[in-house]
Amino acid sequence: MNRWVRWLCGLAVFAFVGAGVLVAQNSAASQPGAEDAFLAKRAGEYTRVIKFVGQDGQWSGTSKISVVLGGRFILEENNDTVMGRPVQGMRMFGYNNATKQYEMISMYTMSTAITKLTGTSEDGGKTVDYMGSSDESRGRVPLHARVKQVDDDHFVVTMMTTGPDGKDAPFQETTYSRKK
Repeated sequence: MNRWVRWLCGLAVFAFVGAGVLVAQNSAASQPGAEDAFLAKRAGEYTRVIKFVGQDGQWSGTSKISVVLGGRFILEENNDTVMGRPVQGMRMFGYNNATKQYEMISMYTMSTAITKLTGTSEDGGKTVDYMGSSDESRGRVPLHARVKQVDDDHFVVTMMTTGPDGKDAPFQETTYSRKK
C-alpha cells in the first residue's frame, strides 16, 4: 500500500473515531437532566389569576402544562379572559445543557411576536430570572420574567420591563394554582 493510501486510511479512522466522540458528547448533552425533571413536576392543570400593576381588578383563566419531546421541555397552553376579552397563549420552557441556561418562548393572541427569553437560577430552578425583549408595534420592549415555584402546587410569574428610572418595573403578575 502506498503512503497516500495509508495516510487517507489513517485520516478516515481518525475522522470516524473523532465523530464517534462528538456524537457521544452531543447525545449526553441532548438528554434531559435534573433541571428538566424539576420543570416536569409542573405538569398538570391549573387555574390562573392575572393582575396588572396599577390597575384595579384581576382576571382569571386556566392553564394546561405538559411534558413534551422526551422530557426535554414543558409546554404551557393557557386560556384566559382579560378585561372581558378571551386571550390564548402558549409558552415552552426548557434547560439548555450547552449554554447552562433556562430558555422560554412565549406567544399569545394579543400579538404576532414570538418572545424568547433566557434565564438563570441560583436556587436549583425554584426561582428563574428570564431576560430578553419582545418586538412589538411600539418597538423593542425589554422584558424580565421571574418564575417562582412557591410549592408543588403553586407558582407565580411576574413580568417586568425597564421603568423610567432604569430599574425593573413589574407590570403583570400571574399566580398558578394546581387543580385538585
